[in-house]
Amino acid sequence: MAITLSVRGTSRRTALFACVVLVIGFQADGTAFGTETSAAAAAATAYYVDPAAGSAGNPGTADRPWRTLQEVFASGRTFADGDVIYLRGGNHGSPVITGGVSSGVRTVKAAPGAAPRMKTLRFASGATRWTVDGVLISPQEADGTYTTGNLVQFDAGATHDILRNSQVRAASDASADTWYNNDWVNRSGTGVLVIGADNQVLDNQIRNVRNGVMLERTSQAGAGATGAVVRGNSVNHFWEDAFRCKVSGCLVEYNSAVNSYAVVPPGMESDPPHRDMFQSYRGDGSFTPVTGVVLRGNVFTSRTGTRYTKIPFQYNGKYTIQGIGAFDGPYRNWTIENNVVQVEVGLAMGLYGMNDSKIVNNTVVPRYPATDSEIRLTHQKDGTPSSGDIIRNNLARTFNTGAATNVQHSNNITVGTAYSTYFVNYPGGDLHLKQGSPAIGAATTRDAPTLDADRKQRSTPFDVGAYES
Repeated sequence: MAITLSVRGTSRRTALFACVVLVIGFQADGTAFGTETSAAAAAATAYYVDPAAGSAGNPGTADRPWRTLQEVFASGRTFADGDVIYLRGGNHGSPVITGGVSSGVRTVKAAPGAAPRMKTLRFASGATRWTVDGVLISPQEADGTYTTGNLVQFDAGATHDILRNSQVRAASDASADTWYNNDWVNRSGTGVLVIGADNQVLDNQIRNVRNGVMLERTSQAGAGATGAVVRGNSVNHFWEDAFRCKVSGCLVEYNSAVNSYAVVPPGMESDPPHRDMFQSYRGDGSFTPVTGVVLRGNVFTSRTGTRYTKIPFQYNGKYTIQGIGAFDGPYRNWTIENNVVQVEVGLAMGLYGMNDSKIVNNTVVPRYPATDSEIRLTHQKDGTPSSGDIIRNNLARTFNTGAATNVQHSNNITVGTAYSTYFVNYPGGDLHLKQGSPAIGAATTRDAPTLDADRKQRSTPFDVGAYES
C-alpha cells in the first residue's frame, strides 16, 4: 500500500513536517479502534510545548513552542486527526484534555529524550480519540504538593482515549520510602479512575498510590467504564485495591500488582479497609449484574523485592491483602484464566454468585511464608448458589467449590504443601513449573487458553496452571 504525505502550506497551523500516526488499540471484544487513516491524518501537524522556553502566545512550533499543556487546552485550541503534541521537559501543570474527532487519533507524547511532568491529567467529557504516551503524572514531582484525589481520570463522556507507556505515582520512591501510616492516607490517591466507556490503560507503571486502576459504574443500569481495556500495567506499593472493575464488558489482562501495605485511616482501626488485588462488587440488589468480564494473565503477589520499611504488611499481626474477589453477585459470563495469585490470606480467589463462567488454568498458592490459600466458589449474599461454571486446569493449594451447583470440574490439581514438587522456586515467588512437575501435560485442551500467563503458546498436551513449561 502506498502512502502519499503532503505538507500544509503557510498558515497559523504551519506544518514543520508531515506525519502519519497509526495507533492500534483493542476493545474488550478484540476489535480495534484508533486505526483509521485519512487525508487529514496524512497532513498532520506537529506542535511543541516547552515549560522552560515557551509562551502561551507562540504558534506552537519547534522554535516557538507553547508553554504548558495545561495552558494549551485551557486556551480552547482544537486539533485535527493525526496531530501530535510533543512535550518537552518540565512541569505541564494539570491539563484537562478536551475535544473529539469521529475517527483517527491525536497524540500527546514526550518529545524525544524529554521527561515531561504533570501534576494530574484528566480526559474531560467529550474528549475522544486522544492518546497520551510516555509522560510522568506525579503531584510531588511536578510541583512538590500532594493530592488524595485521582491522578488520572477519564470522565463520563470521555471515550476511545488511551493512556500508555506512562508513569503514574503520588510521589517519587525516595519520598514514599519516608512515609508512615498517616502520610499514605494524606498524600496518596488513586492512580487511574475510568468512568467513560471504551477507554484503554496500557503498559503504565503505577506506584505509591491508594488504588491502582478503577473502572467505575455511573448508574444502577450499569453505565460507566464499559468496554475498558486495562493491559500490561504494573501497580507497585499501594494500600487499597490494585485493580477494580464494577462494570460489564471490561478486559483486565497481563497486569501485575505487588507490595500492598496495611495502611489504616484514623478512625478505622476497628474495621480496616477491605483490600484486594482485583475486586468487583455490585453494591446492592438494585444494580444490574456485572457480566462479560475477562480477567486474564495477571500476576498478583502480596510482596516481593524492594519494600518500604516504615509501613507494615500486617495490621494487628494479620495480613490484609486478598487476591481476586467478586463479592456480591450475580455475576455472569466471566472468563478468569491464566492468573497467578500469591497472597498471605486464605481468600486468594473468592467468587460469590459467579454463574456460567470459566475459571481455567489459574495458579493460586500462598505467598511464602503463609500457609493457607484457596479458590472459593460459593453463593451470593442472599444465599443463591453459583451455578453453571467451568473449573478446569487450575493448580491451587485448596479448592472450596462445594457450595456451587451444576459445575463442571476437570484436570484440577490440589497442590497441598508440596510446592517444591511443582514450582521452580516457591519461596522466591517463581511459580513456573519445574522439570518433572506433575502439572506438566496434565491439562485438558477443552476450554483452555492457547497462550499462558507469559503469552507463550501452549503445546499439546497442555499443562495445569497459569504457566506452560
